[in-house]
Formats: sequence, structure tokens, C-alpha cells
Amino acid sequence: MASTLELFSLKGKTALITGGCGHLGRAMTEALADAGALVYVAGTSLEKFSQVFGADTKLRFVKINIMDSASIREAFTEVATEAGSIDVLINNAAQYAGIGKRSEDLTDDDWARCIDGIAGSVYKCIREVLPFMKKGGSIVNIASMYGIVSPYLAVYEPPCEASLIPVNYSAAKASVIQTTRYFGTYLIERGIRVNSISPGPFPSPKVQENKVFADRLRDKNPSHRLGDPEDLKGAVLFLASDASRYVVGQNIQVDGGWTIW
Repeated sequence: MASTLELFSLKGKTALITGGCGHLGRAMTEALADAGALVYVAGTSLEKFSQVFGADTKLRFVKINIMDSASIREAFTEVATEAGSIDVLINNAAQYAGIGKRSEDLTDDDWARCIDGIAGSVYKCIREVLPFMKKGGSIVNIASMYGIVSPYLAVYEPPCEASLIPVNYSAAKASVIQTTRYFGTYLIERGIRVNSISPGPFPSPKVQENKVFADRLRDKNPSHRLGDPEDLKGAVLFLASDASRYVVGQNIQVDGGWTIW
């Protein structure tokens, strides 16, 4: 029987994370590596990967376009050929459209690009990874608090309207949570667990330059603080590892209490 700490180990496992160089992705990537996994960071820019993690990193980079099924398939095949399998998939990357617009001002293209760039990319990555999870595995989808609750619009009143989250984003993130539930029951018989994480207010450093907006987020949150990317490490490691081996189709809200109101 494994010890408690051994349950959280990813030694001997291969993990792939999309968007692993980003604001939240970097912390999750570090958590997987710290737990002993061989980690592939799937992204669009080797240059950015090198800037974020440095030249001496043990992490590996694989190029991917999450909007293109052929690119996803090629990236996953490359990783599985090198490593033998993919044991953990973190679907973190997303492409947005229409941020800052009022929902009635979204174009058809804004709607389609955001839905496909979030919900569609998660589906494509799940579909394409299945041939390489022959011994079971764990899939973790990154959703959002706004897939659970509607935006608190007072936070976005001037001078903060540029950060307004329109309906396409919320619809797409809600779809990620439901996709998680669906695949949770659909794939567990193959030994593949599917769960999701819904981060709360984790504005990037650039967004936090708008002090009024950052203060409004803090004031609205029961914890009275903003999320630090480090706050996601425990949740992603829990779901990626055998520590959560009886957790299926669940959504963990890492939001400082935002969604309990």
C-alpha cells in the first residue's frame, strides 16, 4: 500500500500540459515536474518556452495549435513516440474572442472563435489523447468561476470595462465543466479519470495594473485577496495523481470563495 505522500507522486508518468508557459500554466507545469513527472509543455512558441523556463530546464517543448486537430494529433503522437505513453493531460490553453465587448456587441465570429477556442479545443485534445492513454490516466480541464456563476458586473464598470467578460466566455467555460462530467462517466471504464478545476479571480500582472479593477475583485471575494498562480499547484497535483483515484467527473473551485455567495 502506498504511503500518503507516494499517492501524490508522478514518478514514471508522462504529463502534457497545453498553455504551460502562461500566467497560470507555469505554476501547474512546475507542480507536475516537482512531483516527478516527465513534463511536455505544448505551446505555439519555443522561444517563449525558453524565456519562461530557461535553457537548462528538464521540461520538454512540443509545438501545438489547439484549434487544429491535425496539429494536436501530431503533437500527441510525437510525445507518445518519445515517452511511450501520455499518462496525464492538462487542458489549460484557450483562445478568447470579444473580451471587453458587451455581450450584444459580439460578432458571429467572436462567438464561434471563443466557443471553439475553449470548449472545442478541450474536446479535440481529449479525443486525440485517448489512443495514447492505453494504461489509463488522468485528464484535467481548466474551466473558470464564470462557468459556474455569472460575472458580477459592478466589478467591470468604468474605468474597468476593458476587462468585461462577455457571454461567449461564460458559455464556453460552462461547456468545459459539462464536458468534464460527460467524459468522466464515459471514460472511467477505460481507467481514465476526467476532472476539472475552476480558477477564480487570478488576474495577470498586466490586468492588475488597473488598480481599481484589482481592488474591486478583492473586495468582492470572501478571501479578500486575488489568486496567486501558486494556489493552483495543490489542486492540479491532486487531480493528476493517484491521490484522487476515486474522484471522477468533478469540478474543483479554486476561487477564494467567490462562488459561495
